[in-house]
Parts: sequence; structure tokens; C-alpha cells
Amino acid sequence: MKRAKGRPVLEALARADVDARKTRARRGQPAAIDEQEIVRALERAELMLHYQPIVDMRSGECRRFEALLRWRHPQLGILLPGEFMRIAESSGQLRHIGAWVIDAAKRQWAAWRADGETFGVSVNISGPEIEGASTVGDMLQLIRPFDPDALTFELTAATFAEHPRVSVVTQRLAAAGARISLDDVGAADAPGRQLAAGLDELKLSRSLVARALTEASALADLRALIELGRDHRLTVVAVGVEDKATYDLVRSFGCDLAQGHWLSRPLVPDRLAPWRRWAVGVAFSGALAVAAHAGATKAAAASGSSQAATAPGFMPSMCCLDLPYGRGETSASKSQEILERTGVALVEQQSVRATVYADASVSASARAEIAASVDDDMASLEKEFGRSFAVAPKIYVFATRSGFAYALQSVFGVRGPDAGLLAAANGGVTLPRQGVIVINLQNLGPGGASTIVRHELTHALVHERVGADAVLPAWFDEGLATFEERAQADTDESAARDSSIALAVLADGRTTLRELDAPAEWAQHNALLGGQGYTVAAEAVRLLQDRVGRDGMLRMLDDIAGGQTFGAAYAAEAGEALGEFERAFPARLAEAHAAPSIMQSPDGDGVRWTVASFTPSAKVNVTIEGVGYRVQFEITTDRYGMYSAVFGSTAPHGEYTVRASGSTGQAVAVLRT
Repeated sequence: MKRAKGRPVLEALARADVDARKTRARRGQPAAIDEQEIVRALERAELMLHYQPIVDMRSGECRRFEALLRWRHPQLGILLPGEFMRIAESSGQLRHIGAWVIDAAKRQWAAWRADGETFGVSVNISGPEIEGASTVGDMLQLIRPFDPDALTFELTAATFAEHPRVSVVTQRLAAAGARISLDDVGAADAPGRQLAAGLDELKLSRSLVARALTEASALADLRALIELGRDHRLTVVAVGVEDKATYDLVRSFGCDLAQGHWLSRPLVPDRLAPWRRWAVGVAFSGALAVAAHAGATKAAAASGSSQAATAPGFMPSMCCLDLPYGRGETSASKSQEILERTGVALVEQQSVRATVYADASVSASARAEIAASVDDDMASLEKEFGRSFAVAPKIYVFATRSGFAYALQSVFGVRGPDAGLLAAANGGVTLPRQGVIVINLQNLGPGGASTIVRHELTHALVHERVGADAVLPAWFDEGLATFEERAQADTDESAARDSSIALAVLADGRTTLRELDAPAEWAQHNALLGGQGYTVAAEAVRLLQDRVGRDGMLRMLDDIAGGQTFGAAYAAEAGEALGEFERAFPARLAEAHAAPSIMQSPDGDGVRWTVASFTPSAKVNVTIEGVGYRVQFEITTDRYGMYSAVFGSTAPHGEYTVRASGSTGQAVAVLRT
């Protein structure tokens, strides 16, 4: 395979780069550096960046590069930051060096982008670098050209602890589109819930990763930090992966990304091209592009239709977005703002339980139907969850994708690229922190409005219950909303079909619950599954509820509201780790639906009968017998192991026995016509 052939090339490149730390150790510490030398280093362009790849542990593809500062000193050779940054700080040059690093990384990122590649880039920053307001302003200007999420700032736990202003600054940087990573994390640096809420990523300490193979305590700490990262929905990066054994270890624990000399040493820019040619693989021509264009949608999951996403690249996360609180306007003033900014006139629709504003172009009967669905579903969900809505949600209904997108962006604070893709792909969006639900009727088929209302109201009630800062696995968050949405309309046949679809997806190895865990990656994975991520997630919630009971699941939500992580809340109820449930999910689902079955439902003058849980695309023998009546024939199941037909419209009224026999067993049912 081409990738296997590329590995020696990669290793040769990695080992050809100078290991500056070993070189420094051999020649001893350099003489004291004069402060003016650092000023001249900037003037003479003696600073440079090396780039170390950060690799996705699932696909093996490079996701971004960490920019590592080096000083090409005319007498002392290559110097590492530890050898000159203290002097830079005391001489007042730290701010200028930091700006140079971001600017140089920006130029390299722009060069990648010009080549059609969308690698991200990480830079390290310290407390003193971001202390001043003017410095923050400069940084915001510097990062403006970056695409959203293309730039990651890495800060240590000590930086957050020693510089109180850092949290405020990182919030501003994140709002401008940067990612925030907690660097060099050991057991003592595990972030609390408040700090974790402002992070995107944990980078595990190099020393911890190195000791995990030989020290039991380090191994336990490593596992705990990876689990903590997952509980807080943070990307976890293992730093210092120096050999295959370490790589295999952190991969087995579910670590997301890896960085270290076994993968590649830091590379100078002119060495990046051959590495990129080896590493890029499907990352930019495959999965991401498919996710951007596939258009597998929330509407498709709900109604069987699909809408094509038209913008490439970035995909929105889920239909439940963690956006900041609104400015507190009344619904009436918000409706006026929508009219002023989008040109869409909204009219208030009478509702007992909520505030509903609907596009004036929607018919009066349709508006009344939506309001009635809101009232019915709110009452039903409150009964299901044993908790009333503390605040009545505000529901805005738009007839077109354009009105939906303009409102999301200009009124509710969704970034432009996200709003456009959400408009192309989604039937609705919940903004829990604002107490708002926004509906996109253009993406919904007949009857779709009522199902999407229940889906989004479930999001609203669950997030109200667990609190604004709580983090739920994407598969649970979307799965629970889908489970509730389908529960009202589920027949035995549709429930069996959902289970069969989920089993087929899992059996083909197309996804796992682990891959459906991160909210930021939900849309991409669901798109690659043709919209069936919702079905898999709903089946996972069904099994979870079977395991802990409805009351147990509600206790989990209360524990999460009290500060527990989702993983800890599940373990307390189920007596097993969340990771064990996620790993065992395919086998448990298969066991629950191992026996073939026959479902039936009225269909005109006859009965619709459906066989399920047979082998996909397999031959099954069917016999239908009654008084003075017998017919035998062979059917072929569909790709989900199912087959459906109608019987009785021409046969005499009476009782009939249906037997279906295949390689996986036999099912029997009695039909009455």
C-alpha cells in the first residue's frame, strides 16, 4: 500500500532533522546572551519556526502542525526557547517575539491554504505575552485572516493559575475563532468544570506519557486524564510519543491525537512538502469533503428527505449549539430585530405554553398546527422527564433557508459559515443558553414540523435540567432527542427497522459510539453515515435506558446538574465504566435483536407484515397457512435484513399463520384479516 511505503520516507525525514536538545547537551550551555542580541535577532530575521505534525490516531492523517520557535544564532547555532525567552521577557521583547511567531505561522498557514490544504497550526503563548490590553488587540488583529478553528493557542495550567486575566483573554480569542488548548497536563493539572468549559483541548504532559509504560501510577493518571477529556468533550493529544508501544497504548485508551518523534521530529518548512504528500491521504479529498457536500441532514433523519449542503470545508456541530446568552430582549423586540435585519416579518402565534413567532408567509393553519404541537409536546416531555420547563422557550419559525440563516447569523450570534451550513442541512436548531429554538420549514417534509419541534424541545428541556455548562456526549444528546421524537410515532415495524439499520451500520464498521462522541465532529460523522448517525445514537439511548431504567437516566441528568461528568453519572447508575458501554454497544444491540421476528399492522383491507433480524440480502422461505389456504414462496431481505408485504386484501377473512425461515432462525406470527 502507498501509505506503508511512505513510512520509511517519513522516518528518514524525521531522523534527518537535528535533535537540538541532544546537540545542546553535547556542546554545553551557551554563554550569556546580551539583551540587544534578541532585538537584532528580530531585525536580522534570525528567528525561525519548525513544525511538528499532530496526527489523528484513528486515521493516521496529519491534522495540524505545532509551530516551535527556534533562534538561528550566528555564533551559538540553533537555540531553543528555554535558552532565551527569559531574557526576552526581561528586555521587553516577549510581546514582539509572540507577534512574530503568530505572523510567521499565519504566512505558513496561508501557503498551505494556497496549495489547497487546510492544516491547522498551534502556537504556544505565555501569561506575560497576553497581559496587556494592547497586546490582546494586536493578537486579535493577527489572527483575523485565519479560518475558524485553524489556529490553536496552547497555554499551561500554571499560566491560567498565575495570571487571572488569561481566562478573559482566551474567551476573546475563542470568540474570534481560535481554539484554546491546555498544554503540558499532568495529574495535578486536571482542569475543573469551569476551566474545561473554556477549553477545546488537553495536551498530555510529555513526561506522563513517557512514564505510562513503566509506572502503574502514571498509567492510571494517563487513563484518568483521557477519560476526563472525553467527559468534558475535549480533544486529547498525547505528547511525547517516542515509540510504537507508547503509540499503541494511548491509542487503546481512546486518545484522539498524537505528537512525538516516533511520528515525526519537528521539521523545517522546506521539509514539510514530502511529509505532507505522505500524510494528507483522505483527510482533505475524502472524509471532510464528503461531509461538507453529502448533505445528510437532521431533516433526512426525521423525514427521509435530504438537502444538499452547498458550502465546502467546515461543518456545524449539532442542532443544539452552545452559544452565549442573548442580550435579554423580549420576543417582541427580537421579532422586530429579525424584520430589520432579514426582512422576514414574523407574527405571534397563540400558544399556551411557549412564545411562538412564525414567518408571516406560513399559512395560518400551519402556524396553528405548530403552536399546538409545541403545547402538546411540552406537556408530554414534562411528564416524561418529571420536570417542568423553568423558562418557556421562545420559538422562531422560518419558511425559507435564507431567512433561517440570516436570523441565525445576524440576530442569534451564529458564525456565518455555520449558519449557512445549518440552513442547508438542518430542520431546526436549539440555543439552550438563549432559551431559543429556531425552525427551518424548507428542510422539512409533510408533518416534519411536529417531529422537529419535539426533537428540539427535548434538547431545550434536557440542557435546562443539566445546566448551561454541562457537557453531554453527542450520541447521547442527539440520540435522546431522536428517541423522544420517534417514540410518539414508533410502530413495531419502524422500531425494528431502526434497530436493523443501526446494526448494519455498526456491523460494517462504519462508526462507533466513540466516533459519535464529540459534538464538534457530529455533523461530519453523521454525513458520512448518510444521516443514520441519529438512528445509531437513538438505539444507544434505548439500550442505555434499558440498562439503568428511565428513573436511573433521570438521576444521571440530576447528577450531571450537580457537577458530575456524564461518565461518572453513568458509572454510578450502571456499575460499569462508560467506555465499557460504548465498546459493548454493538454486541449488546445484536444480542437484543438476535431472534428473527414478524411485526404486523393494519393496511387498508389487509395486514402489513414485516420480517426483521434476518441476514441482510438473504433468501428466506415464507409459508402462510389458514383454513383451506396455503401458500409458500421465497423472499430476499433488504440490506437491513428486513422484508415487508401486505396480505389479506383478496384472501378470505380469518386467521392465518405466517412462518419465515432463514439461516439465522425462524419467526412465527398469527395474522387476522
